[in-house]
Amino acid sequence: MPGYDMTERSQNKPPTGSFEEAEQLDDGFIPNDAQPLCPNCLSPCHRLQYYCYNCESNAVINPMASYLPFVRIRFNFGGFCIMWHKIWYEKDTSIKRRCFYLFMIIIFAPVMLIVGLPLLLIGKIKNPKLRETATTVFWGIVVLLLMAYLIYT
Repeated sequence: MPGYDMTERSQNKPPTGSFEEAEQLDDGFIPNDAQPLCPNCLSPCHRLQYYCYNCESNAVINPMASYLPFVRIRFNFGGFCIMWHKIWYEKDTSIKRRCFYLFMIIIFAPVMLIVGLPLLLIGKIKNPKLRETATTVFWGIVVLLLMAYLIYT
């Protein structure tokens, strides 16, 4: 290419300094007793905690949570839980938005309908013993269907 000198790339030198200098700057900036804050409710959390226990937010506090297999389930599907909540519990959500959220859940997270809708209906039962029985029966049916699926596939 005209006007491009291949030696320009080789003349780029790495920045001067060392990792030790950067560590000293970071250690001086962050105190030893610093605690991470929940991005949702801004309450202090423990360093090893993955999610906030105060507000049950799906925002990750520990950056490693998005890489851990079972811990990241909540991180990956938290948006669908928010949409689910807006469909059923928030009264100021428009009909168009509710339909859009339901469409997104049906297309990308059908397990929300399979598990979420029955649990939503079970949650509306007033009698605690009947609700507990219905929840147990529901999860029993889920386990039986899962076992049947694993056996016959």
